Amino acid sequence: MKPANFSEPAQLIAFVLQKGAEWNPDVVNLLENTWGKLRYMGKLFAFDQTNYYTPEMGEGLYRGVVSFEKCIPPETVAVEKARSNALELTTANSDSPDNRHVNVDIGYMDLDKVVLPSYKRGPFKLYAGEGVWLDMLLTYSKGLFHPTAWAFEDFKRNPYQHDLQLIRERWRKSVRNL
Repeated sequence: MKPANFSEPAQLIAFVLQKGAEWNPDVVNLLENTWGKLRYMGKLFAFDQTNYYTPEMGEGLYRGVVSFEKCIPPETVAVEKARSNALELTTANSDSPDNRHVNVDIGYMDLDKVVLPSYKRGPFKLYAGEGVWLDMLLTYSKGLFHPTAWAFEDFKRNPYQHDLQLIRERWRKSVRNL
């Protein structure tokens, strides 16, 4: 049987963790300098379900989701993961590169799901090569994004629901044939 040549464009998105309840213009500028113009910038929500990033980034952390005008073939998301790590390093303390000022979880959205690449393996992650594991955190059905059983706590609460729905709709309109 002949293999299918299948790859539809996916919406490039990022979940951004930063200090403060308002988008930091420097962070937005870094995002746009790395991936191009934003298509959508969501609301920031208190990142208060875990203290995982507090030792590194401090108190008062907020996370929100953005989308870019750029779409990607999903199989190239590992390249975008490397770019997000490089961006984070540009914001780190020069005397301690492990202390980032921003955490950028780049990923993609297609018609059915939200996927984030990771350099950490896990029982529900699929290996994509080049040291990257894919983590499907949200699925889309019946007009809503639903967290997977293994999703992080903020994805289980999913304050991003409204923003993700708007991102999906704007992306669909931009590619018109999906």
